[in-house]
Parts: sequence; structure tokens; C-alpha cells
Amino acid sequence: MEKTIIITGYGIVAKEFCKLIVDKAETIKDKYGFTLTVTGIIGSKGMIYQQEGLDLQTLIEDEIGSNALIEYSKKKQVSFINPIYEADVLVECTPTNVENGEPGLSYILEAIHAGADIVSVSKGALVHSFPLIKKVAANKESRLKFSGATAAALPTIDIGDDCLSGCTITKIEGILNGTSNFILTSMNNENISFEDALQIAKERGIAEANPSLDIKGFDSAYKILLLANELFGMDYTIKDVAIEGIEKLTSERMEEIAKRKKRVKLIASAYRENDQTILEVKPTELDENHPLFYVNGTNKGILFETEEMGTICATGGASHPKGAAAAALKDVINLYKNEANTQLIRA
Repeated sequence: MEKTIIITGYGIVAKEFCKLIVDKAETIKDKYGFTLTVTGIIGSKGMIYQQEGLDLQTLIEDEIGSNALIEYSKKKQVSFINPIYEADVLVECTPTNVENGEPGLSYILEAIHAGADIVSVSKGALVHSFPLIKKVAANKESRLKFSGATAAALPTIDIGDDCLSGCTITKIEGILNGTSNFILTSMNNENISFEDALQIAKERGIAEANPSLDIKGFDSAYKILLLANELFGMDYTIKDVAIEGIEKLTSERMEEIAKRKKRVKLIASAYRENDQTILEVKPTELDENHPLFYVNGTNKGILFETEEMGTICATGGASHPKGAAAAALKDVINLYKNEANTQLIRA
């Protein structure tokens, strides 16, 4: 069985996704019973498309972005075309834009109308228009997965949707941003200022040149919003999340907290209180009895409190593009592995 893929955006994550398809091709075929073929990639200059499948080995020889797609079109004599969405699944990897969700939102809606399933790594369209996307997808019987948008390699949606099926989730807490956690860990362990810890993160390539989304809590807020909307069945927007970042924390305060044998973590949470769901992101003091107390460096963590299973916690998860790409591949595999197994049994 073959499953065809169209990718939107060709940044680092999309390239890593293509590398994984090449590297894992035999494993996926042997273990899950199907092959994955990338037939097209949509970039800012248009779409490269080959019905028989792109030569990913040639594609990944070049860099990222439109230049890589242009080079591929020259090597393979493939012309750029207007986007088409004739594939089993769209993997959405465009840069996050929460202001209007574009261009990812249009890509997703067009693909759904064309009959494709959706795997989204980008948070933009989901944060901006989650209720719309869910409604359109339901009407068209298109399936939507986005674990790569909710802490990348760390399984969050997977635990809530699958492992906790039938349970009543009363609270979600998470360290969902590796950059902010690295900064807080550095401040705590080395007794340095926020500014110095941020500079170290930049020098090591952990923090971006403009890290405002990370340090001001917005990235964590986007993720907890998506988790709450999916797992609690809500239609909240980013305006419903109370957000406080870490940029005002001082080394003096961190030292005082450490003396009380506590640590500060940027915690994103969603919980029910008086028949309402509260969404918030803020620096929070944790003691050593809290499962997220020991989540340090760029690691992340997620904790679920349930009525039936008690507290469930997962920590770790690579905070780099390959981890996000692996999350997207996992979503694609999970969409089709049962279908492939059914066909094998019938055969």
C-alpha cells in the first residue's frame, strides 16, 4: 500500500521530515505495511510536483527554502506549478503565523476540501482557526493530527487522546518550551542573570535571534491552548490564556527560591474550576515532590491529572527540528497503520 504526501513549506523541519522518510522507508514498509511517497512540496515560488514521487535523496542534497526547490526543479527539469492537493495527506510545515494563520490555513482548508488528511507541525493556523478547521475536517471526514505542534517530540496529544481514552482529565500541566526551560535551568544551576542565561542560549543555538515568543510565554500558550481545545473539547482563543513570561525573573529571586529547595519552571496549565476551564502560563515554584521539578535543560514535560488513572507524567523529548519532524512522521504512520494492517489481514 502506498500513501502519498504533499508538504507545505520547506524549512528545516520539512527537510528533516524528508530525511526521515528516506532513512525509515524499509522500516515503515516492513513494520507497518505501506510506503510513503512525497509527490509535491509547496513553497513561496510555487509547487514542485511529480506524480511518481519526488527524488528525496536529490532534494535533501541542497539547503532549505525556495532555493532548494529551485535547484531541484533545475536538476530534474520539473516546472513550478500552482498548488494542487491530490494526495492522501498534507504535512503543514510553514512558519507559525498566529495573526491570520496564513499561508498554512489556506493550505489546510484546500487540502481538506480535496479529500486529504492533515498533519500539522506549524501552530499558526491551528491557534488562529482551530474550531473552523475541526468543523471543515469533520464535514469532509478528513482526519487531523498535530502532535508536532504541541511540544514536538514530547508525546502530549498522544497521551491525552489515546492513553487516557475514557478518562476524565481534570488538569494538564506542562513545561512545553525547551528554550525557556534551558534559561531557567542555567539561572538556577549557575546563579547567573536572565540576560546572561539568554546569551548562552543564543550562543548554543538554543534561542533564536528574536526569542520573544519563547521567553514571554507565547509559544507555551499556543501549545496549552491547542491541548485544551483538543482534549477538553473547547473553542478557546489565545485571548483566553493568561500569559506571563520569564523575562522579569532575577538571579536574586532565583537564589532565594533555591534556598527554599524549590525551582522555578515556566508552567503552562489548563484545569477546571467552578465549571470553567482556566488556561494560564506563568513562572511557577515547584518543590521536589512535583514530577516536573527534575525536568531541566531543553527537556520538556507534560502531566495529566485524571479521576480514574491518577497522575500521568512524561518528560524528555528532543527540542530540535528532527524531533518535530519525527512527530510529524509518527502522526502520518498512526493515520494509516491500522488501515494497512486491515488490508494485510484481508489479503
